[in-house]
Formats: sequence, structure tokens, C-alpha cells
Amino acid sequence: MKSEYHVLHLRSSAGLYGAEYVILGLLPELAQRGIDSTLLCLDNQYLDEQPLYTRARALGLPAERLPCRGRFDFATVAALRERLRTHPKPLLHVHDYKSALTAWLARGRAHVPIVATSHGQFSSTTWLHLYHLLELSMMRRFERVCIVSAEMRPLLSRAGVREANIVLIENGIDTRRFSPGAPPLARRDFDIDDGSFVFGAAMRLTEQKNPLGLIEAFARVAEATPRAMLAIAGDGPLREAVKVRAAELGLSNRLRLIGARDDLERFYTMLDAFVLPSLYEGLPLALLEAMAAGRPIVATDVGEVGAVLDGSEGTLVPPADCVALARAMQRAMTRTQSGDALRARVVERYSVQRMADDYAAVYQDVWGRHARIAA
Repeated sequence: MKSEYHVLHLRSSAGLYGAEYVILGLLPELAQRGIDSTLLCLDNQYLDEQPLYTRARALGLPAERLPCRGRFDFATVAALRERLRTHPKPLLHVHDYKSALTAWLARGRAHVPIVATSHGQFSSTTWLHLYHLLELSMMRRFERVCIVSAEMRPLLSRAGVREANIVLIENGIDTRRFSPGAPPLARRDFDIDDGSFVFGAAMRLTEQKNPLGLIEAFARVAEATPRAMLAIAGDGPLREAVKVRAAELGLSNRLRLIGARDDLERFYTMLDAFVLPSLYEGLPLALLEAMAAGRPIVATDVGEVGAVLDGSEGTLVPPADCVALARAMQRAMTRTQSGDALRARVVERYSVQRMADDYAAVYQDVWGRHARIAA
């Protein structure tokens, strides 16, 4: 049954990362449930291209660009108000602090419900810290705040968000796309011998994801095991630092930086083991994708990672402990692991279908309450 409401998803994006892929996976699933959505992409003035908008359009998803010329732009608010006027019963779903502020100002005194998803409060600069404080303040005024990991709940509660308005909705992935049956990338295309044991990571090359820590750990593994190789999919500001450190450690011929890719399902099946070395996380999609592909897992115990792997064959190590990470990687080379249980866990709990069901339930609840108040 088709809903009479229309969901406007707002996202200010610097590229295609975890939150972006969550949104791209969510919209078509909502459509199958009778919920029409439009993705409104706030322009990033630092980018010539707008990757989220471009990718959404390539996938055939309804998407529009909103002008945004700086940290804050009243033209963005005006453009969103115009979009609200074109939909008789809109609901705003915001996915970051800039979108939250824009939605709050655009709503004004209009009775437009706002749902927020907190994909993670990671403040790496003073400005980001201030923005997130502002976002927390606004969330007290939103109809629902969805979190991707349970550890986010205390922060929101301390900020004054009502407990009844906080909803845990864990990220979900397309388990049909990410599967052990996906044809692997050809190792020869990356100058990797078939007899190599390939560790892999899919990450943005930033301090949070800790690629330099992974290089330090891999150096210990490579010294002990000549056939070990490391492949990293992704890009970011630490790319050059990773190359330099790998060269200093004599790893240049053992490391493959293959850049950002849109065929990660094939990257995972090329690997012998997946490594997640992050210093902090919410619920990382890369972990779920590698599990769905049936790869053995070595990961730092951050965010929801421990809960996801609890009771499984996946190996947890403390964050920022390169020695422990190296030891776990070496053990992964000698252990015989079946990925069936890891995949089964993702299919049961972390599918995009389950995620869409959860968001649809939130929307229906908000719309129901909104209709009763307006009556």
C-alpha cells in the first residue's frame, strides 16, 4: 500500500563512504514498501563533482542537488523550503549536522516532522566538535533520532534527547550483492601471485580508520611470512603517508593501494582474510560486507564490532595495539575458518531489507502521531 507521505533524505557529503551507501541501499527498499523518497544532496563547495548525487542518479534513484556555498548558506534553506512546498505531506530525514541545521531552519513553524540518523559523532576538529554539539541540541526537537550502535544512546540521553525518541536501527547491506559467490578480482591484475596470502581492508584513508597502524602490524607479519600481501581499497588524505611509511618499512612490493572502487563485492572474494584496524567506529559497513562474503575477520574491538562478532570465529583485538593486530593476522594464516556462520549472522540481522523495515516502522509511527496532533 502506497504512503501519502514523501520522505526527503538530506545528506551533506564529501564522497562515497559508509553513510552514503546506507542511504543508497535504503531508498529502493523503501520504494518496495510503498514509501516514496527523494535524496536531496547538499553541494560540497570543495568538490568539482558531487559523488553521492552522481551515484544516486546512475542507480536510477530520485535525487536532486541543493546549492550550498559554505559551512552555512541561506540559499540552501530557501531551496529546501521550496521543496517542502512541492510535497503536501513531507517528512525530513537528515543524515548529518549540516542537513539537520538546514532542515530545522527550513521547517520553521511548519508542521513537518524530522527524523535524524546519527551515523557517528566523530569530532576530529574543533569546528566538527562545535557542529556536533549544535546537532545534539537540535535533536532534542526532532521527532525521532535513529542510532546505528547502542553505545551512542548515552551521549544522546546526556544531551537531553528523550529516551522514547531514540531508536536503534543497525546498518544493513545487500547480502545478495555481497556473497561468497561474487567473482573475485583477478590477483594478476594487481601483480599478486596466486600462492600469496592476501590480507585486505576497505577503508577511507583517515586517522579514524588507522591505515598507518595496519601498515605497522603488517610489517611484523611480512617479516615472518614471505607470502603475505596486503591490499587496501579506498582513498583519503593519508594515502601518501601510507605509501611513505610502507617504503620506509620495505613493504612497497608487498602493499597494493587499489583506490576507491564500486565493485567491492569482488574485492572481498579476492582476499584470504579481512582486517579492520579502526581506532573508533559505529557499525562499519565494510565489516558486514566482508562477513557476508564469507571472509575470515580480524578486527579491533570498537563500536558495535564486538557485538557483531560475539560468539563467532572472528578475532577481536584492542584498538591501537599493532602487536596484537599482527599476532591475530598471523594466526588467521594458519587457522581453517568457515565463513558460513559469519555470513548467516549478517543475513539474519544486518540485511538492507531488515534495515528498511525498521525505518519504515519509524516513519509510520511518526506519521501516525503527527496526524493525530494535526487533527
